[in-house]
Amino acid sequence: MGADAYEIMSREEPEPEGNTREGRTELRNWRKRRNNAQSIIYMGSSDQILPHIKLTIDPAEMWDILQNRFDNTLSKLGRTQILCKFHASHPAKDEKMTTYFTRLIDYRNQFSGSAEEISEDSFVNHLFTHIPKEFATTINIFERQAPPPTSQHIMNAIRLDLEKAACVTEIADALTGASLYSPCGGYHGRGRGRGGSGRFGRQKTY
Repeated sequence: MGADAYEIMSREEPEPEGNTREGRTELRNWRKRRNNAQSIIYMGSSDQILPHIKLTIDPAEMWDILQNRFDNTLSKLGRTQILCKFHASHPAKDEKMTTYFTRLIDYRNQFSGSAEEISEDSFVNHLFTHIPKEFATTINIFERQAPPPTSQHIMNAIRLDLEKAACVTEIADALTGASLYSPCGGYHGRGRGRGGSGRFGRQKTY
């Protein structure tokens, strides 16, 4: 689109015809943009993909080859495989929940508007059954709600739980560090602090 060549690749803008001066100028411009589209597709393809498109210079044909070969949502088998991945998907070890949610949403978006579209109920049920046990309290609350929550509400609640847990940990770390140098206890080292005595005798604690 940035090269003003998308309509050529999608066949919305056919090769212009005409023998006039203006027509020849328009044809040169069209061919220049077609070549740009071909170059963009070619340069954006990996070494494993290039052999499939090296026999054509038509960007529309190149695009068709790539789409038919690599777009799994175009075939029944490909869609079934993606659905299986969605239903079997669970948070991997050490995977952030936000990353996991993004992965689920990506699976869902691939079926948007198709017969196999992942419904909101299916998405919510998947979250209920695959969220880690550490969020069981939040999930139990949602399971008892009427009407049922949306998937977005559930994901937002999990994100909020994570933010609260991070905040509690940060506060606990801060308090632990501050207690070593608190005005009341002083430094809890040898000969100082509550009940300590040094060369000047028993110290008073405030």
